[in-house]
Formats: sequence, C-alpha cells, structure tokens
Amino acid sequence: MEGKIFRELRKDRGLSLQDLADEINSRSFISKFEKGDSKISFHRLEHLLERLNVSMEEFLYLRAKARGDEPYEYLSDRPFYMTGQFTYYLNQIFKYNRKTNESRDFARGIQQMDALKKNFNHQTQGDEFLFLLCQLLSLNYQLNDDRDQGKTAAIDELFAELHQLSKPVVNHLYNVENWGVFEVQIFRFFQFSFPVETVHQLLRTAVSRTQKEAGIQIMQQMKFELLFGSCSTFINFRKLTWAKEALAEAETLLYDQGDLLNNTKLLFYQGWVKIISGSLETGKQNCEQAISIFRILKQPGSQQACEEMLRGILINQENPNNWFVFS
Repeated sequence: MEGKIFRELRKDRGLSLQDLADEINSRSFISKFEKGDSKISFHRLEHLLERLNVSMEEFLYLRAKARGDEPYEYLSDRPFYMTGQFTYYLNQIFKYNRKTNESRDFARGIQQMDALKKNFNHQTQGDEFLFLLCQLLSLNYQLNDDRDQGKTAAIDELFAELHQLSKPVVNHLYNVENWGVFEVQIFRFFQFSFPVETVHQLLRTAVSRTQKEAGIQIMQQMKFELLFGSCSTFINFRKLTWAKEALAEAETLLYDQGDLLNNTKLLFYQGWVKIISGSLETGKQNCEQAISIFRILKQPGSQQACEEMLRGILINQENPNNWFVFS
C-alpha cells in the first residue's frame, strides 16, 4: 500500500522515477518499492518524501485514509489521527462509551465492552491496559444500571474495586520518568479509576509533558482536557482547593490565546466549583452563561454536554455521596 500511495504522490507532482533517483534510492529500487516488490527502510522513505515535499506525518495520514481509518473523534474535542493500534482501540472504547451514556442502555454497553476485550491478546502492555479499561467501564455501567432500576448504589465498594483494578496503570505511571503520549493518554482516560490523591500527584507531570511536546497535535489538545477532567475528579471528592488550582492553571495557559471554546469551558467549571462551594446562584449563573455562549457559537454538542452536566452537578450538590459527575 505504501508504494502505491507514494507512486500517486509522485505522479501528482509530475515527477519521473529518474527525477527522484539519487545515491540513496536508485531508479530501480524506487520502481520496486512502488510495485510492492521491495521493502523500504524508514531512512530511505523519509528521504524520498523529502524530495516530494511531503512530510512523514502527511504520508502516514494518507495511508490511514487509504485503509479506511477515520480520524479519532471520541478522545478529544478536535478530531485527530495518530498511528498505532492502542489509540485506535482507545477511540473505539470511548465511541461506545459515549453512545452508552447517551442511550443509558448500560446492559448493551457491557456487551460492547465484552466484545471489544476479545481484540486484546495480552501480548503488549497496551493490550493489557485496554482490556482493563473495558473492565473498569463495565463496572461503572453496572452501577448506573442498578441506579436506573432503583437499586441501592454501592459507591464505596465500586471505588475500592476501581482502585484495585487500576493499580497496574498507576504503577506504570509512577515508574516511567519521561512520559510520552501513551502515558498522558492513560492518565487522562484512566483517572476516573484512580484514588483522588494519585490524580493530584500525577497531574503536574501530565500537564508538563503536554507542554514539552506541544508540537504533537494530541498533546496540544489534551492539556486542557487533563486539567478539566482532573478538576471534575477533585470536585466530586470535595478537594476544592485542588480543583481551584487546576482551573487557575488552565486560566494562565488560556490567557490571550484566542481559544474561545476552552475559555467557555473554563467559565463553566468555575461555576461548578462555586455551586459545590455554596454559592449556588452565582455558580449556576456562570454555568448558564457558558451554555449560552456555546449556543451563540453554534456548538450544540458542547451546549448539550454542559446542560446534562449541570443537571448532574445540581444532584451532586445535594447528594455528594450518591452521585458523581466526571468529564
């Protein structure tokens, strides 16, 4: 497939095999590569793409499109593509998770997680963690299904089991000195299962890595999701000082950046903290202002998500031990 894509790029630019041939890649080698008769090293491919003025990132994206892969739209506010099966399956898991939460068909959600688990052969750490994530989400679905049926929610038992199951992920994060995209992703998407103190201890590391590797698209997008997601965890467990610290950092990072969507999210989360802190009317006003801005900006997805969150926040404010709102 790579050779075919390269041939199309070459022909689109009106270049012959001879035009690209040099001391690194001969005319005959390029021809064999295009026909799929010869494998190519990373160095040789990078050199050929440079001569076409095509970046490696663009080439990999074109390869993904040719395979029929879709941009990942369930892991971030903005769709992106990244190579690797771990991110592909992570996106699939949260695709089903969103649909499960929207439909509240939690029995179906458990079935979908069980089906996804069959894709993981446990030969890599990524597989192990994805399998574990399906288990963790299934436990949440069972709790929500019990609640919808009027059964008593065993919240303390749930969190004890989540904390126990997520220990391998926590151990990995503490043992890796220089986090990459993999570590930032698992912190973001597993943190609902961590003890709140662990989230607080690891948040600084996660955000600092997104800033150090800001040239990677997903890292740039995730820094605010890390802060807002952690903030919701802190609020749920009434660690309001930590929640305010997370929002203060988000406010600093957003200053003069022209990022209207994340600034609007910040306003909503600031309102959430005020509601839980006791300033109910002021907090509701902030949240409703954020919802109105999303409506004005014609962002119905964000508007609806915040409307649903606000309903949950007001329940949580009255029943802090029986209702949690994660983002």
